[in-house]
Amino acid sequence: MKKILIIEDETIISFGYRLQLERMGFDVIGTARSSEEAEAQLARQQPDLIIMDIYLKGAKNGLELAQEIHEKQPIPILFLTASTKPEIVAAIHALKNCQYLSKPINPDSLEDMLQRFVRSPH
Repeated sequence: MKKILIIEDETIISFGYRLQLERMGFDVIGTARSSEEAEAQLARQQPDLIIMDIYLKGAKNGLELAQEIHEKQPIPILFLTASTKPEIVAAIHALKNCQYLSKPINPDSLEDMLQRFVRSPH
């Protein structure tokens, strides 16, 4: 079973993701609302995959946090974002081992994307 960390500043959205992921058979090992909470979680445990929003509470946005995470360890990151700005999409594509889905998230699209992450080697 893959261990997933959810980094999302909206608690209700994060809770919805957790329920959906657990129904799909994934182990949600934690949630974080800010870059600082995420860093604390990552210091304690190593997820197999991170699901993250671009806009977070705290000092860093999701793109900055992803760069920092990848400097330490190559954990795959799936961004779930409402932003379709070309510069945001380009920044996600510039990061290694990152993909994104646009909000609102279609459960089938999320499951398909997660299955790709599960099958692909890091």
